[in-house]
This record gives sequence, C-alpha cells and structure tokens, in this order.
Amino acid sequence: MNNFFYGKLAFSNLKKNGKLYLPFIAAAIGIGAMYYIMLAITGDKGLDEMNGAAELKMILGLGCGVITLFSVVLLFYTNSFLMKRRKKEFGLFNILGMEKRHIGRMMFWETCMVAFISIAGGLAAGILLYKLVMLVLLRITGLEIPFGFEISVSAVIGMSGCFLGIFAVTLIYNLFQVGKTRPIELLHSANRGEAEPKTRWLMTLIGFVALGVGYGIAIVVKNPIDTLLMFFAAVLLVILGTYCLFTAGSVAVLKLMRRKKGYYYRTSHFISVSGMIYRMKQNAAGLANICILSTMVLVMIAGTLSLYAGMEDVVQTMCPRDIVVRVYGCTTEQREAADKMLDQALQEVGIEVKEEKDYMALSVAAWKKGEEIRICRSSETGIAEGTLSQLEFITLEEYHRLSGEQKELSEDEILVAVRQGEDGEENYSFNGKMFRIKEYVDAAAMEGLDNNVIYDGYIIIVKDQNILNEMYDMQKEIYGDRASTPDYCIYADVAGTRQQIQECAGKIEEQAEIYNQGRGEQETIILRVDNQVDTRENFLILGGGFLFLGLFLGFVFLMATVLIIYYKQISEGYEDKDRFEIMQKVGMSPREARGAIRSQILKVFFLPLVMACIHLAAAFPMMNRLLLLFGMQNAGLFAVCTLIVTGVFAVIYGIVYLMTARSYYQIVWGSKR
Repeated sequence: MNNFFYGKLAFSNLKKNGKLYLPFIAAAIGIGAMYYIMLAITGDKGLDEMNGAAELKMILGLGCGVITLFSVVLLFYTNSFLMKRRKKEFGLFNILGMEKRHIGRMMFWETCMVAFISIAGGLAAGILLYKLVMLVLLRITGLEIPFGFEISVSAVIGMSGCFLGIFAVTLIYNLFQVGKTRPIELLHSANRGEAEPKTRWLMTLIGFVALGVGYGIAIVVKNPIDTLLMFFAAVLLVILGTYCLFTAGSVAVLKLMRRKKGYYYRTSHFISVSGMIYRMKQNAAGLANICILSTMVLVMIAGTLSLYAGMEDVVQTMCPRDIVVRVYGCTTEQREAADKMLDQALQEVGIEVKEEKDYMALSVAAWKKGEEIRICRSSETGIAEGTLSQLEFITLEEYHRLSGEQKELSEDEILVAVRQGEDGEENYSFNGKMFRIKEYVDAAAMEGLDNNVIYDGYIIIVKDQNILNEMYDMQKEIYGDRASTPDYCIYADVAGTRQQIQECAGKIEEQAEIYNQGRGEQETIILRVDNQVDTRENFLILGGGFLFLGLFLGFVFLMATVLIIYYKQISEGYEDKDRFEIMQKVGMSPREARGAIRSQILKVFFLPLVMACIHLAAAFPMMNRLLLLFGMQNAGLFAVCTLIVTGVFAVIYGIVYLMTARSYYQIVWGSKR
C-alpha cells in the first residue's frame, strides 16, 4: 500500500466523520483567525505613531499569551473527544488486518489535512477580518483610523508555527494512545466506565471547602490592593472546588436523592437520577470546563464593559476639574508663583475660569486601628493590627475657604471628614499625640480633596499651620527622604474648548520650566498639570483596550464552550441511543422514555450555567474592589452591566442548547426533534 492509498483513506474517514470533525475544524479556524488578528495588531507599526499605542499593545500582548495557552488546551481537549469516538473504528481496522503502523500513516494524513484546512482557513479568515477588527478597536479606543491594507508576515509565521506545533503534538499523543492499546480494547473503549461511580466523600468535602474559602476571600477581603494579591488564589480555589464538586459532589448528591424512596421510584425521577449518576462520572470534567469557561466569559465581559461604560466616573475621580495643578513641597512663594502661572496661561489662551478651588494639604500614609493611628514604616512590627489609611491634613483656614463654613478649634481639637473608613471615634492618637474630635464634617464640601479610592481616607482639619508643621515633622522623622511634603493643589473649571484646555495645561508646564531656569541655585518648583481632555483620551485607550480584549477573549471562551457542549451532546447521544432502545424493550413507552431523557439532559446541560451564575455572584464584591484600582467607584453601573451580560449569555446558552440538541435527538431517535 502506498501513501496515496492512506491519503484517500484518510480523506474518506474525515468525510464519513464530518459531524465530528467539522466543528473541530471550524473552531480551529476561528481561534487561528483571532490569533492572527491579535498578533497582527500587536505588531502593527502604524499604531506606534499614535498616542497611547504602547499601553494598548501591552494589553493586547497579554491577550496573545492567553490565546496561545488557550489554543493548546482547547485543541487538546476537543481532540480527546474525537479519539474517544474513533478508537472503535481504529480497532476494527486493526482486526481486519491493518497494522498499527498503517493506522499511524492514515492518522498522519488525517492530521495533515485537518491542520492544512485549519491553518489556511484561519489565516484567510484572519486576513479578511483584520481590517474590520482593527476599525472596531480604534473606534472603541478613540484612536485615528489609518488607511491602507497589509498582511502581517510575522503574524502569518507566528500563527502557522503555533498551530503546526499543536497539531504535531496531538498526532504524537494520538499515535501513542493507539499504539499502546490492544485491538479488543480499542473496540470496546467507547463502552468503558459503565460501572457505577463510587461516592468520594473526601473529594466532595475538599470541593466544598475550596469553594467556601474562595468565596470567602472574594467577600471578606476589603482592601483593593489585598484583593489584587488574593485574586489568583481565589480563582484557583474556585476552579479546584468546581472540579471536585462536579466530579464527586454531584454523584454524592444524586445518591442521596436515590435513597429517598418516595422521590426516586417515580418514572421520570428514576430514569433521570440513575442516568445522571453515570453521566456525571463520564462527563464531570466537561461540565466543570463549561462552568469555568462560562464564568470567565461573564466576569471578563461584565468587568471590562462596566469599566468602559463608567469612563466619565473614572475621569472625574482622576481629574475632577478641567485643569488640575499640583505643586509638590510647596512654599508660600511657590504657591503665589503657581497662581500666576495659571492666570497667565489662561490669559494667553484667551479663556476664563468658571470655578476654582485651591488648598494646601499634607498627605500621610498611616495604620489605623480605632482611635490609634500609627505613622510608621511598613517593616515595623505590629502594623498588621491596623488598616492602611490615607490621612489628608489641612488647616482650619483652608477648610473655611473650601467649605464656606466657620468653625472654631483649640490646639488639641480636630475636625474629621471620612471619605472612606470608620467613624464614631471621640479621639485620635497620632503616635501618642492625642486630639479630641470636636465634630465630623461632610467630605463633599471639600471637592477634589484626596481622590484616592484604594485605601481608607480621612481628612483631618487642624487649628493652624503650627499643628500642621508638627504632623509634618513627626512623619519626616519616621519616613526620612520618603516623607510627604505639604502640597498645593488648584482645581479649575474653565470656559474653553478641548483644544484650549490642552493648550492651557501645556503653557503652565512651559512657564514652570522658565521659572526653574531663572532660579539658579535656588529651590525649583516641582509641579504636575493634569487636564480632563488628556485624562479622558488616555483612559479611553486603556478602558477601550480592556473592553476589546474582554470581548475578544470572551468570544474565544464562548466558542470553546459551544464546542465542548456540542461534543458532549454527540457523545451522550451515542450513549443514550442504546439506553433508549433498552427502555422500550422493558416496557417503557417512547413518550415516557423521551420525557425522562429530555429532563435528564436539561438538568445536566443547565447545571454549569447555574453554577457559573453562583460563581459570578460570589465574585461580584471582589471584582467591584478590583475596579476601584482603575478609579471605577460606580458599583451600581457594574451591577447593571453584570445583569445585562448574564442575561445575554443565558440567551446565547439556550440557543446553543437548542442547536446542539438537534444533533443529539437525531442520533438517539433518528430525527431532529
């Protein structure tokens, strides 16, 4: 037999098993196209000339890594479904006289054909869709849309090399599986695992504990920084718990249901429960994968969508006014100089101030536990007992100007505005120096003061500059060169266009350079100028990049979910076909058998979706705190986006069920009902 014979046989086999291979090839083409697009975008030299392109490419680079890893896992996983259905066919070839080396050649040609179609199709689809996807990305991020069309040679090589490697490794794995198995085992491989699964209580307990600890981390950890550090631990625990519960916990629950005689010995319940016990043993990993992938789709799209939709809230947090000037380590002379720089810049541009607020404040990091506030280095012992907080000290005079309210304080009294944290204490002790809290005031009266959203924040109003200097000296002695300095901030809304606002901010920076050049050896001014226009554009790139990546990867994960669901339906269809025939032979009517099987399939099919929604609900507090790291404080918007994404995904999930169920019913009953 020559190689041409094996090629014809391989083509015939692929054609005969089209129902199995077409979804696999379609998924490989889809993932290949998306991989090419992601590589082409990250390597696009035209983006380098645009503002914010570096940050965008960094985000998309992460996406390339995720898709590379996911491509390997998904193609290997779906390949296992194909091999499970083909082993019987290979065993028959072996018994009919074909040696395993001949089967190996046939498998080689099959893999070559599938690989060629997948890679060529993926490249063709990727090249055709690249410009459209690029336009969507640039539209989301607000970047300029370039003209022209080109094919990325590096992306072609990268995608082809990656997929050739994946198919080569899957071929080696398949050859090993067939080579080590005897012909009789290949023939009966599809019928393995029919023994009733044992109840593994230890694994069930591990699943509940892992899931409980993962949920606990997501709910209990309050600080956004701690949440970021614990995020991956929580994710790994939830994944472990999901696999354990689907593998062992589901069997344990079903067996408990079987012990309830009044419930179990009913026609629909008897068939449904007994069938699900065996189904869970064989398909627990697939159901767990569907659950995890569904959760990833929901979390990723809901998070990135809310971040993009809440862009204005984030901009207001990062830059609450049109122009913000912050002078670090400011002296009285520099404060006056900064005011003049703003006035001169406004005059040169030809715009006026609509509203302005300015203040001098000292920002200090400290550990707070009730009334005790410790200003100390993080290496000192005992600090874990408190909560890391940001303290903003201002004088009573500054408070009067900001709020318009008149208060009186003695030297040992303070006013406190709680932006985020505990209230109700009667005193504060700063490293042993005691102050009585005379009154809690409204933090909203001091707009623009302390926009930190990560740590607990307290605004402390002291009597005068002398007290403020004492607090500065206290933290200077502890932090040394890293100590905070009194900073002067100007928040101004102006009557001008976007271009005028940007021009005004630029002129302030130019005047600061001129001021420093004329200082000689004298102390120079260190300032930072932000404006809402640039802040909005920069965040649009960041938020848009994350949204694009979320939608992109979400679609990849959704495609993987659909593929796994399809192969589960096909596998279970072949298994249930024999069971259906047996049910009719023992006297069960076709209507009863179909109803029992339909009920069983529906329960198993939608179980991962229910678990994914539970995971999402538990992850909501953690995701909300992670969004705080980006300045996103609108929990209501995040909740709305989460509900919308969940609803849309549930509809898509249901449509996928109806579509894949047709193949299942065709196998079992010979129709598409």
